Amino acid sequence: MWIRSIVIALFLLAAYWLSSRFGALRLCFYPTLGAFGYFMISRSLSGKDAATIVAGAVTASAAGSALHAWSPGPAAFLATCLLTMGLIRLIRIHAAPIMAVSLIPFFTPIPAVWTLPVCVLGSLCGLIVALAAAQALESAWTSLRAKAKRDVVYVAEVE
Repeated sequence: MWIRSIVIALFLLAAYWLSSRFGALRLCFYPTLGAFGYFMISRSLSGKDAATIVAGAVTASAAGSALHAWSPGPAAFLATCLLTMGLIRLIRIHAAPIMAVSLIPFFTPIPAVWTLPVCVLGSLCGLIVALAAAQALESAWTSLRAKAKRDVVYVAEVE
């Protein structure tokens, strides 16, 4: 798990760096991205589960953006909360970061309604690619260690 943790930390660093350097990518880094990363490495998720989480997060961020654009007040905030809670229950994956990402429009200026869902989709797809790379590295590391142990046993038997 330490390889996945390092890869996720490097991914978050890259997302932070890109969002601070390029204004158009500002919404691609958000604190909830770290929570999504930890959520995904702390559970063994199938590809279907990961896709469901991404779809839920994109849907929730789109709903939050649309409701905030419609009426940026307490009623829209409450509607976003209730809608997102219903969505989380519907998809049956209790990923709290989905709730957090739906509320981003209420504390960060969004240039257009579509920008947050697109940025959430892009950043979470990048996170999944980083996790896949981390799992491949862990698999290679495990097989390398197993081969090294076999070689040590073989050398000991030869001597």
